[in-house]
Amino acid sequence: MIGLDTCFLVDLYWQDSPRNKNARALFSKIANDDSVQIAIFFNCFNEFLHVITDSKRFSNAFTIQEAIDVIDFWCNLDRVKVLYPNDTSFKRTLAWMNMYKLGRNRVNNTQLASCYLSNNITSIITANPNDFEIFQTFELQDYR
Repeated sequence: MIGLDTCFLVDLYWQDSPRNKNARALFSKIANDDSVQIAIFFNCFNEFLHVITDSKRFSNAFTIQEAIDVIDFWCNLDRVKVLYPNDTSFKRTLAWMNMYKLGRNRVNNTQLASCYLSNNITSIITANPNDFEIFQTFELQDYR
């Protein structure tokens, strides 16, 4: 099972992203491989909605409804599992924050990584591998 990072979803749908072409190519590869199961940490959808609808960031920002439609699409795919934190992943998040001396800007990615690890996800698709390298746990698929 492969975990997705929020940046992949944003790059996949934001057509002006310099990484859009690579994100689309990787998505096509995954979509055509029935053996690939996808995990998405629930907060990736919150971050996606927050970012893709930001008209200060994007001249062609999505409406809230367009973003929700994308989220519904992903949630309804048979090969996608939405993951939520549990007690173990929450405690690991706090432990990692302490262990690696991570600041407040690292909370979301640390929680994503902890939740993925709790669900035996060993690979993350991301354009920001530096966010996850510190955990020394995942194969990081950089699509940049």
